[in-house]
Amino acid sequence: MQLVMVVLKGSVPISFTGTKEPAAFAQLISMGGINKVVKKNLITSLGAILHTHLSIPPARFFCHVVDTTAGRQPSKL
Repeated sequence: MQLVMVVLKGSVPISFTGTKEPAAFAQLISMGGINKVVKKNLITSLGAILHTHLSIPPARFFCHVVDTTAGRQPSKL
């Protein structure tokens, strides 16, 4: 089963390039299982949702991706 949780915070003002045009920042935190294709699809999907439902143009959407398991060896039990 694959799940994605999205949390929107409208109370945090964002200013890109010094304007107050609609903008968004997203942070994807993965606990493994994210590769380049999955990451690209998630970012594309989030951008489309923001554009369609909140009128935020793709050029004003920034996404930071973190994989919390990157560089770690699986634990041995």
